[in-house]
Amino acid sequence: METPLKVVLAEKAELLAQRGDELYSTEPTAPAVEAIRTMSKANVGCLLILDRGQLVGIFSERDVLHAVAADGLPPKAVKVGDVMTTDLFTVPPSMTVEEALVECTNRRVRHLPVVEDGQLLGLLSIGDLVRFVVQDKDQDIAHLMEYIHGQDIQV
Repeated sequence: METPLKVVLAEKAELLAQRGDELYSTEPTAPAVEAIRTMSKANVGCLLILDRGQLVGIFSERDVLHAVAADGLPPKAVKVGDVMTTDLFTVPPSMTVEEALVECTNRRVRHLPVVEDGQLLGLLSIGDLVRFVVQDKDQDIAHLMEYIHGQDIQV
């Protein structure tokens, strides 16, 4: 059974509330060095780049490696907007988890902004999606074991 991202978003919101996690963002005019420090301190792989509340890009570890480190650009002098990824692939919450995983693989991306009617709803990583699929499969296995053995098995 395919699971819509809306279900994942609801579960992620619950997890985020427990962990105190949040979406991390900055503006395109921020120095790359500040964005790198924020990512490091928060232990996240990317920052959403917002301009007047609208999603305009993502600044990821890959951007740091490719644009800043590989090109030898000084992180203090470079603005995030100059090196961020602007060719964004966003997903609607109606997309299934399986479809989202296929898109991550085909597009070689690790972060999917979830957008509906131009409104940013959240950010899912490939790790979030894989974790959800594994938990879902574990539940399926437990239910099958219960059916076969006629006993209640905890997941």
